[in-house]
Order: sequence, then C-alpha cells, then structure tokens
Amino acid sequence: MTGAAPVCDEHSVLLWQTCAYADDLRQAARSGRRLASAHDAMLGFLHLRLLPYLADEERRLSRNLLRDDHLREVLIADHERLRADVDNIDGSRTRSLLGLAVAALVDRLDRHVRREESWLASPASDAGQFDVRDWALPLLLGDLVDLEALPAEHRDTLVRRRLAWLHPGESVRLQANYDLHPLWRRQHATQGNAYRWLYEEDGPTRWQARVTRRADEDC
Repeated sequence: MTGAAPVCDEHSVLLWQTCAYADDLRQAARSGRRLASAHDAMLGFLHLRLLPYLADEERRLSRNLLRDDHLREVLIADHERLRADVDNIDGSRTRSLLGLAVAALVDRLDRHVRREESWLASPASDAGQFDVRDWALPLLLGDLVDLEALPAEHRDTLVRRRLAWLHPGESVRLQANYDLHPLWRRQHATQGNAYRWLYEEDGPTRWQARVTRRADEDC
C-alpha cells in the first residue's frame, strides 16, 4: 500500500463485490425463492475475500500513512465490527434478521471505506483516483446508470461488470449525454448477443438505452 490511489482501487472493488452479493441475497429474499444458494455464495465471499482482506490490510497499514496512531486503532476497531457483522449474517435464522444483518454490513463497510480514505495521509494529487461514494452503490443497485457519473478511465469495465450481474431477463438503463453506440459495439465485440439493447432516447442531447440480458438459449 504505497498511496491513496491503490487503496481507492482496492476499496472500490471490495465494496462493489460485497454489494453485489448482498443485492443477490436481497433479490432472493424478495422473490421468495430459496436463500441457500445466495446465502452460501455471500458467506463464501465474506470468508474467502473480505475477512482475509481485513487481516492483510491490518498487516500492511503502516503508521506513516496515518496522521496518528489513534486513527489506526479506530480503523482496526472498524474491522472487528465488520467481522461481527459477518458472524451475524452466518448466524441469522430468519429472512428478516438476515436482511438486517446484510444491510448493517454493507452500511458499515461503506462508512469504513469513506473514513479510511479520508484519513490516509496522501499527496495532494488525485491522479488516478475516483470517489467510490458517488457512484458505487447507485451503479450496483439502481436500474438507471448515469455513465457521466462513472470515472472515465474505468467506465467500460464498470459497465461490463454491472451487466454481468444481471440475471437472464433482467435489464438496466444506461444514459449519457453522448452517443452510446460505440459502447454497444465494444460490448458486442466481447459478449456477442448476450444482451439486447433498446434505445429509448437517441439524442441529440441525451441518449438512453435499456439493456436486457438474454436467456442463454437466445444468445
């Protein structure tokens, strides 16, 4: 961990993945379908990705990155609360309790990410950084994605990840103040006919497309 940009990148991916598993679990709960698969998938991610990340971060978080030692102790205390949240998810025995435990984990991780990034003593330059708080949760959980809110250098990757989380038949709207057709061409070049694009607005000042994931047999 040599500066704020790598930390921001790591945090954005971690928050993205956690929210994705949480969203899948919430969808399972709302639909009334069995929770076992989504529950096991999220627990597997938490135990194999989130918890090892926290432990590794504690080993790597050198004191010279923070303004004082107290801040490091507060961040580690945050880690302990996150571990307790994972235990609560593991031990939840009803859909209601599970939903509360998942929401608590996502909220705490989001606040932890904000706190840690604001406390890291980093150079004034923001080159290569992007603000996770402004776009991560709307991108993942919303059904309308404003491409202009995404960091330009990561835009295609973030859109591909968002589309990859769609289940067959689900859709999301993409909007921008520029023509979306080049994005469609790049997506089509890598994914073929996996998604159906329907333009709802086609300029001249705003473009909006509804993107639907096709069933495998339709691809």
